[in-house]
Parts: sequence; C-alpha cells; structure tokens
Amino acid sequence: MNNDRMTSKDAAKYLGIKLSTLWEWRNRSIVELPYYKIGKRKFFYMKKDLDNYLEKCRVDFIEPEQ
Repeated sequence: MNNDRMTSKDAAKYLGIKLSTLWEWRNRSIVELPYYKIGKRKFFYMKKDLDNYLEKCRVDFIEPEQ
C-alpha cells in the first residue's frame, strides 16, 4: 500500500479539521485541494497535495517596527 495516499478520514485528521469540513471543501469548491474520485463515493488524497495546501496557509511572523 502507498503511504502517500490518504482516505478522506485520514486527510481530515492530517489537516486538523473535521471530516464534514473536508466534505464541504470538496463538494462546494471552497478550498482548492486536489483529490481523486474512484467510483461514486470513494475519494482519496495525496499527502504531497495536503502538504502543498498547508504550505500555502503558512503565515510568517513579521516583527513590528519600534
């Protein structure tokens, strides 16, 4: 089995969100997060895609000027 492939449940846990939130993102196109659809109701995500999404969410701390 490929360790880079994650079920929806695993992907939600990895991102730290509820499974229902991931469902909303996918079905309402709220967040651009690539996924694979196998059949009518089977989805999976690639870890590298989740990591890319998390990297885009990164906010770097900027020290305020004094």
